[in-house]
Amino acid sequence: MSLDTLEVKTEEIRLEETIGVGTSQIVISEPVTVPEPKPPVASVIDFAGRPEITEVTVLPGKVIVDGILELAIIYEAAVPYQTVHVFHVEIPFSTFVEIPGVQPGMVAIPTVVIEHASFEVRPDGMVIVVRAVVMLTVRVSRTAILDVVTDVSGIPGLQVTKEMIKAETVLGESSAQAVVREHLFIPEIKPDVVSIIDQVATIQVNSTTILPNKVIVNGTISLRTIYEARSPYQTVHVVHHTIPFERFVEVPGVQPGMTVVADAQIEFISIDVAQNGRAITARIIIEVTVKVIRVQKIQVVTNITGVPGLELEKELVRVQEVLGDSKSQGIVREIVDIPEEKPLAREILDFSSTPEVKRVIVAPGKVIVDGTIAQRIIYEPLMDPTQTVHTLHFTVPFSEFVVLPEAKPGMTARVSVDVEHASFEVPPAGEPIMVTKIIVLHARVFRTRHVHVVVKVKKGKAKCSGTVTGHLVNVRQGPGLTFAVIAQVNAGTQVSVIEIQRDWLKVQIPSGQTGWMSSQYVRHDCMPRG
Repeated sequence: MSLDTLEVKTEEIRLEETIGVGTSQIVISEPVTVPEPKPPVASVIDFAGRPEITEVTVLPGKVIVDGILELAIIYEAAVPYQTVHVFHVEIPFSTFVEIPGVQPGMVAIPTVVIEHASFEVRPDGMVIVVRAVVMLTVRVSRTAILDVVTDVSGIPGLQVTKEMIKAETVLGESSAQAVVREHLFIPEIKPDVVSIIDQVATIQVNSTTILPNKVIVNGTISLRTIYEARSPYQTVHVVHHTIPFERFVEVPGVQPGMTVVADAQIEFISIDVAQNGRAITARIIIEVTVKVIRVQKIQVVTNITGVPGLELEKELVRVQEVLGDSKSQGIVREIVDIPEEKPLAREILDFSSTPEVKRVIVAPGKVIVDGTIAQRIIYEPLMDPTQTVHTLHFTVPFSEFVVLPEAKPGMTARVSVDVEHASFEVPPAGEPIMVTKIIVLHARVFRTRHVHVVVKVKKGKAKCSGTVTGHLVNVRQGPGLTFAVIAQVNAGTQVSVIEIQRDWLKVQIPSGQTGWMSSQYVRHDCMPRG
């Protein structure tokens, strides 16, 4: 038998490898003040909350997450008229999650859920102590590039163990930077800006358009600017702006119909104040990264036995294995009132729709998706001789699900939403517009699977075991009677056979020494070499 006939097949794969998942609970206890001129609080009726991630920092072994808890507090007022009121507050939070193996440069995806909230009203009714429990989950991943062994053949008696994995593989990946410059006006109800104190910005990708060798990424930047105001009272104010962006990323080989995953990061922000204090100019450098992925079944070799003389090199791969993949359609309808300051509509001329996924729940047998569709329509007014075209912006909520028999709570899901069709009914006499949309939801569920895969097969020296059958058998420095004796072993001694050379065996004895013994005094399980 010769190892020279060994045939090894390999394949390069690019896997989205999950390094680890960590969780952390945050307990927030913060007094908030009811803004003037709101009346004092008698009792809190309900609340609506939304956590927003503002910054994610990956350090060795841990991930730090900063964010803001946005709350709308609905309360019964301590007044005899208009007893129900609402006010908005923002509570910052910061926490970390320890995940072994995490290193800077890896991708961390946080998910934040408000698990519980309670409210204590102070005696004066103008201060409420908010106590909230927030659950943070962080998944850290990286693109692993591996040459894996997919088959081994060519030697009789070879026993190859294989496993099939179904995973997302990365066909291509590319990044591009862009400068977003936006002139932003201060709302009339806000005082003039004297100087900028601080700013917080978050970025999110809303949609992608795939062209040959190119991906266009659209998204929004939410900018929260804290400034010193030209005012004798309450000198610190906060203003919010939403800035759209569009950037294309060249990805060789990408074609329409493929699946892409896009992400964006804010690299730098600077804000200049206009001389009159009624506007600011934001300059934001962003980096957009696009990965082209496909679901691929890969048969990998996990072990090889039956032939001595083979040395295997293995690597642990943390595969995000795809358990289920499905699509569904949904119909979203909404009646939209035209604001009083806008003229009534006669005909819709054009529109654009941008879906956004707000929440994903993996339930038994299905994936539930809640989100919104940001809609912009351009219409011809019913009666307006001075302006022939108007624009209307509104948001349509939706809640749909995708049937996936493999789905179970606790699994990871990836969801995308596309607007396939939209229609608008404009009734006579300028009544509200009926909006109908057909959306397509695509969902995949994953589980993290750890697989030790063979990445290299080398021809080594034979390694097998033997038992000494003679009494006081000599162990020599070389394969022959002329070599010096370095040790002696008795019958029954177990030895490891390292190499076979005609009538001699190179062995390792229990003391750790290596030497040569005559094969007639050793019973071994080594296969003969040709």
